[in-house]
Order: sequence, then structure tokens, then C-alpha cells
Amino acid sequence: MVVHAASRSPLNQFSRFETADVDEAREIVARHFCSHRLERMSSSDRFDARQNRVDGCRVSLNYIRYGADVTIDPGELSEFFLVQIPIVGSAQIENGCRSVFSTPKMGAILNPDRHTSMRWHAGCEQMLLQIEQSYMQEIAARMAGRPIGKVRFRPDFNLEKSEGEGWTQALRGVFRAAEEGSSFRTLDQRQQYLEEGLVMSLLNSQPNTISPMLERCDGGAAPAILKRALSLIHERLDEDIGLFEICGHAGTTPRNLQLVFKKELGCSPIQYLQSARMKFARHLLLSDAGNHSIAEIADRSGHRHFGRFSVAYKKQFGETPRDTMRHRIFG
Repeated sequence: MVVHAASRSPLNQFSRFETADVDEAREIVARHFCSHRLERMSSSDRFDARQNRVDGCRVSLNYIRYGADVTIDPGELSEFFLVQIPIVGSAQIENGCRSVFSTPKMGAILNPDRHTSMRWHAGCEQMLLQIEQSYMQEIAARMAGRPIGKVRFRPDFNLEKSEGEGWTQALRGVFRAAEEGSSFRTLDQRQQYLEEGLVMSLLNSQPNTISPMLERCDGGAAPAILKRALSLIHERLDEDIGLFEICGHAGTTPRNLQLVFKKELGCSPIQYLQSARMKFARHLLLSDAGNHSIAEIADRSGHRHFGRFSVAYKKQFGETPRDTMRHRIFG
């Protein structure tokens, strides 16, 4: 049964098209996203397509419906991530080797370097956030505090968990702000901060390949010597550095730095360094699987003894480096 769209859709004043013609819908949507196949599953369904869209600096807000039961096959999105949040109805999403049955309780995040195919069931309406792939990489690297591998999300985005629910509420607030004219009108610094916040929140809310790097401690309101020590550690995870070099950069003695780390973080500087290197290694295993050997990844994350690396990795994460590569958590 077809569920007809509500009389007023999100971003209603930013309509890009409304049509009953499949070819016209395919052509216009392709201009904003990418070339794709769009096919009706049944000629008896009422095809009633609409797209509303407003562009920001590096992201865009979208509302799309097709009315009918359709298949959509864009292949690899290449240039952008696409977060899909159903308002009503459902869709079956394939992104890489991951499959998502998407509903108002389960969104989907499409990774640009994985093949995507979708079936939107009749009556499905969705809010979509399009994010430039290069922008996602830029924000993620800034959050991690160092150059990183590819960002890739777990495609199934649970909107009932607190993180997913909170992020979706924030996205709805951004949609409302755009409708009211308080955002997405002037592409100024305020707009840039809004987009940064939305992307940073997404990286913190949904498991992804840099999640291990985001568990780092930045020192907060801790002493300046701790902040300087942490800065050096995260800048040089892949290099051979020792306690005396960290102390020299922090401007204190080994004894004092040991005491500060123990008080603030509950560990020694070297224990923190080793843990941070392991998290960086996990990020590389998740993002660069298949492109580098485990030995190469161990070396890139500052581990010079492969055997000790594998034992320590399993102790910290409960699985071997090979298990992490094989599981392909992020598609």
C-alpha cells in the first residue's frame, strides 16, 4: 500500500523538483548527487517523486520521496558521504558488504568508497545529509590530531540508542533552522561552525574507522606540562620517542611527569604512549585493510617488534590484528 507524502515536507520552500516522470527524477537527482540507475518495481505504484534541497558550505540538507517502490543503484558515491534518516516508510540498503533495513528507528550511512544499492519501498520519505568526502577526512584528521587513513562508518545507524537519537534530534534542529532562515542562508563563519559541529558529532556518535583515535585524552583542564606531553605523543606516534624526549618537550623532569600522568590519567607516560600507539594501529587496520600488511601497519604505528605487537594488541582489544582486518566491520 502506498503511503502518500504529507502535505508539507521538510525544506518545503527549497523544492528542486516534483514529478511523476522517472527519467526526469533520475536526471535531476543525479545533478545533486551522482549518476545512478532508478527503476520502478511495479507499474501499478504511484510514482510521485520530490526533492527539497539547500546547500551549505561543505554539506547539504535534503528531503526525498519517490512514492513508488523503486530500486536505486549509484555504485560508489566517490565524492561524498550520505546519511539517510527515514521519516516514514522503509528501505533496504546495501553498502559494501553490509546490509541495512532502514526505518525511522534505523538510519543508514553510505560510505563513498563502497558500492551502494538501495530499494526504497513505496511510501518511504527520508531526510538526507550529504557531506563532502574531503571535508569528512579534514574534520576527522583535526579531531585525531594527526594524519589518518580513510574514514569509513558502520552503515547501520541505530536511532534508538542515545548517541543516534541525540544526533538525529540535532539534525532535525538544523533542518528547522534552515526552514526558518537562521542557517543555510549566508555561508559565513557561523554556518561553517554549524557544519563542523554536525560532522564532529556524527564522528563521535557512530562507530567508524577513527573511533579508536577519538578515545585519546586531550588533557582538558590539566597542567600545561601534561598537555605539552600529550601533544608530542600524538604528533609522533609512529616515531621512536622515549621518556626523556617527552619530558624535554613538556619542560619538566621524568619524576614530575610520572606523578602528573599518574594523578591525571592513572598511568605512566610510556603506558599512555603504548596505548595510544595501539589505538592508532587499530585505526589503520580498520581503514587500510588489504592495502598494507599487518607488519607494515605495526611499523607505521611505532611498533618495531611484530611478535610483541600482536600479543599486546590482543591483550588490549580482545582480538588479534588479523581478526580486526578480517571482520570488515565498516564494509
